[in-house]
Amino acid sequence: MLRTYHFDHPTTNESRLLDGWSYLWASLFGPFYVVARGFPVHALMMLPISAAIAVAAFVGFGLVDWLLGSELITIIALFSTPVLALGAQGVAAIEILRVGYRRRGWREGF
Repeated sequence: MLRTYHFDHPTTNESRLLDGWSYLWASLFGPFYVVARGFPVHALMMLPISAAIAVAAFVGFGLVDWLLGSELITIIALFSTPVLALGAQGVAAIEILRVGYRRRGWREGF
């Protein structure tokens, strides 16, 4: 699931790597990570995605707590929901970066 992406620029011979550390930083910082990588417009596109992930996590936790009502399941959901939400944000940010690099003419996989 956490694929490593390698990009090369055809004219400047620069290279970029999106690996496990990239997923971690993208998970923690989301749109700010996308801006730091040089894609401010893409970061604006990521804001509603991050908001939707946060709302889905909040609603999902609420539904699990309300429907199942078990203390053990509530505790498990309390810890797993943020981890899953952060993971989803990291994957979304990396995919947005991947699209951004390809649109700027970077070659993938070289």
